[in-house]
Amino acid sequence: MSLRKYRYAGTALIAVLWLIVAGYAGFIAWEHYQGHVRAASGEMPLYTDYTPTYAASLLVREIPAEYLYVQKTMTNAGRLAAHAMYPGISDRQAHGVGFPPFMYPPTFILLVAPLAYVPYWWSWYLWLGVTAVPYLAAMRRILPGPLAWPVALAAPPVFYNVMYGQNGFLSAGLIALGLSLLRRHPVWAGILIGLASVKPHLGALIPLAFIAGGHWRAFAAAALTVVASVAASLIAFGDDPWFAFIGTFLFHMEGFTHGAYNYRPMTTVLATLSMAGVPLQDAWLGQYAAAALMAALVAWAWWRGRRRPDLQGLQAALLCSATPLALPAVYLYDLVLLVPAAVWLWQGMCARGAPPWEFAVLAGALAALLAVKPVAESFGIQPGAALVSVVLVLAVRRYRMALAAPPPGGQ
Repeated sequence: MSLRKYRYAGTALIAVLWLIVAGYAGFIAWEHYQGHVRAASGEMPLYTDYTPTYAASLLVREIPAEYLYVQKTMTNAGRLAAHAMYPGISDRQAHGVGFPPFMYPPTFILLVAPLAYVPYWWSWYLWLGVTAVPYLAAMRRILPGPLAWPVALAAPPVFYNVMYGQNGFLSAGLIALGLSLLRRHPVWAGILIGLASVKPHLGALIPLAFIAGGHWRAFAAAALTVVASVAASLIAFGDDPWFAFIGTFLFHMEGFTHGAYNYRPMTTVLATLSMAGVPLQDAWLGQYAAAALMAALVAWAWWRGRRRPDLQGLQAALLCSATPLALPAVYLYDLVLLVPAAVWLWQGMCARGAPPWEFAVLAGALAALLAVKPVAESFGIQPGAALVSVVLVLAVRRYRMALAAPPPGGQ
């Protein structure tokens, strides 16, 4: 293929990706518009996951932060947020927001506290815009050039993150940006990954990877950043929110037993087995086995590649794709973390040569994530974990092949 044809194909791809982004934006705008129409007509309006986030900011502005972890006060705050979202709605419509639990550590309160000082919809834009900064910066660093942002924004998990007003941009962006800086700027890498501890479970495998890979400076920087974040929350809110957060942990875990969680957007092994009719106890055993396997896989990959800087991208891809399978509670918007993993994997496939079917399988698995929730709702099966597993298997395959090949330049 000539250089001109390559450029034409690249331009066409960028145009298609931006059309997908425009489609996402149009659909989300229409859904929110319909929410306002239903609110004005007295029907139940649209509520998203951002509503309890804004509710938390309203609550912490008025009363001590530990009350975020009290069911009744958060429920009342959710109704206040509903009124802020749709002024003039009835109390019956506001009750539709349901019970919005606050499940994040007190360090997360530092991020959401300022939102209450901005009107609801402006705060929604502000939240998504600010949290997108580390994600877009990470994607630009991993994939330099004009493809970076359209690829970043056209990925299906991004649609769900924006639709729900969630925090997938923030956690994925900080982790991916930190991993991209790991070799050259380990201290900055550790700081960024330490800041991602506002959603701590998504970093569960990172300490293991750093230890196995011998990234001690990054490990120390991340640990100190977590300590500093905790100290900042203690200074701002005192220690009562931490006792409340720890005290509600078992309550939230019991939610699995009582069917309190919606498995349709939850892309975990636990959700997959539970929706398939496996008894909860056995589903948990499957989740534990998956977690142990993912931990062993990450430790092996980062140990074997500790003296191979050329494998850093594939190691990061393996880590980011193994993480959702190791955890019991991961949602579609959390799979924003899978987007940089897919780009690192794609680059590894291009650099070392991969058959066309691998590119097709990777692209197909990512595209199919858009259908996870509709499939789960229509057919009662959860394909999300299987699609994540496809990306992971490709990452392991590429990593093993690269590991067996001599390093470039005889490193």
